[in-house]
Amino acid sequence: MDAGVLIHTDDVELFLLLRHILETEGVRAGICVHPGELDHAIRSEDPVAVLLDVSNPHIDALDLCRQVKAASRGDIAVAAFTNWLSADLGRDLHAAGIDAIIYRPFNPELLLAFLKRLRANLPRGSLPRTASELIFRHADIEMNVARVRVVRNGQVVNLSALQFRLLLQLMRAPNVVHSRENLIVECWPHDVDVEPRTVDIHIGHIRRALNRHGPDIIRTVRSKGYSLEASPFASDK
Repeated sequence: MDAGVLIHTDDVELFLLLRHILETEGVRAGICVHPGELDHAIRSEDPVAVLLDVSNPHIDALDLCRQVKAASRGDIAVAAFTNWLSADLGRDLHAAGIDAIIYRPFNPELLLAFLKRLRANLPRGSLPRTASELIFRHADIEMNVARVRVVRNGQVVNLSALQFRLLLQLMRAPNVVHSRENLIVECWPHDVDVEPRTVDIHIGHIRRALNRHGPDIIRTVRSKGYSLEASPFASDK
């Protein structure tokens, strides 16, 4: 089976962001919401790493880490995402086998550093691509995928993880009209029911964020979907 990383979280936004970063680095990502599901996936899929979201105070982070290590017989890299940790719990997690603790809101570069330490365990085809492949430019917009950063006219554009992923779909093929159905398939987990109107709402948020730093560049094609203008000007909506 291809090398992959399992993400244990019930936070869809976090999963989408982590999956996006991993996939741009050439690493397949899967989600496990329940501990039992995670245990089964570790035993059946043989992942190279597990990312644990232990920011929920009701989660026993130490017990979850021990469960992961037991399911993998200790032969797996584990990183934990959390809001905060006491010094004692931090020491206990490291003693239980946690390889990295990343605090939220997290720096994507810390995740990339964690991935670099896994390179020796990844098949050749899963090695990260060159940095030049992780930057997309269109008109006056630049998206740095590795840094999860959008800049327009020299100004940082603040987007949620889901909005970042939607905009990236447009940036990858700016002249193509992306249907709402296609955007749902590409940007939401496959087991989540999403209405086309939800896409419109998020595109509206992206449009407003981009318009703070330049003219409207998102083109709405009635009954079809969305694309990007070749040069920004007020589009018909």
